[in-house]
Amino acid sequence: MAGICLAPVATPMLLLVPLPGLVLAVETIVAPVCWLVLTASAVGLVLGSGAVVGWILLFGVPAAALALGFRRAWSFEGTALTGMAAWLTGLVISTFLAHGDLANSISAVREQLGRGVDLALSSYSTIGIPDGTVAAVQTERDVLVAGLLEILPALVVLSGALVVLANLVLLRRWAKGTHDIDLRLWRTPDRLIWALIAAGFAMFVPFDLVALAARNVFIVLLGCYFCQGLAIVSYFLQRFRLPYGVRIASYALIAVQHIVAGLVLALGVFDLWGDFRRLSVGAADMQIPGDGE
Repeated sequence: MAGICLAPVATPMLLLVPLPGLVLAVETIVAPVCWLVLTASAVGLVLGSGAVVGWILLFGVPAAALALGFRRAWSFEGTALTGMAAWLTGLVISTFLAHGDLANSISAVREQLGRGVDLALSSYSTIGIPDGTVAAVQTERDVLVAGLLEILPALVVLSGALVVLANLVLLRRWAKGTHDIDLRLWRTPDRLIWALIAAGFAMFVPFDLVALAARNVFIVLLGCYFCQGLAIVSYFLQRFRLPYGVRIASYALIAVQHIVAGLVLALGVFDLWGDFRRLSVGAADMQIPGDGE
């Protein structure tokens, strides 16, 4: 509720809404059901009955899907994909419930993107960005909004992945039976590189719909390899036993510096050939002392 009422300052809190239900669901079924009912009731009292449907679709159902995956001992990837599918389904349903049809939904999304760009431009002015730069971006506002709309499916998928992964990673620290998943050793399937290459070439075909779909697929695949790059960084931070302060600073630098983030992405892509963690020698040989990171 704070994430909605105190937006945009508290909006990141929405990422962790499913976490209490997930922690409870690892031990028993009754507790997460109570969490679902009580939280939905609180949302209804504060934000109105219409918000209850949105909360259940966007957070309640995905939390239930993730809990189901853990209770049935699915793989980490299978659990994450199930949670993302539930989140995306809930987002589509809630969007159509709010706007009625595809045309109205696209129009509403375009308007919201325009507001977001305007808010970003006003923020640039307050933090000291030169007025000439802001004015130059302002003249290309419509082009920028159109470009964001074209890659919106990929951005939505990556947003859902962020919600799911943030909760799953934190769940490993607080819930019993989930600590045996060492995400520092995670990597994408080797064959996925061919999908990345194919999508990259398909972006330049002379068919707009094919190129648009390829562009979104390419961005989603880059997100997968970025996660692999983060796993590599986390692996070496732990292997060299660097202090927590250095680790936090490293992750913060990745988050705010696009050049560093690009290097992390490159690590993930070229890990197929470089095998930086030497996983080819066998997972048993590569186990390193963990600390729950």
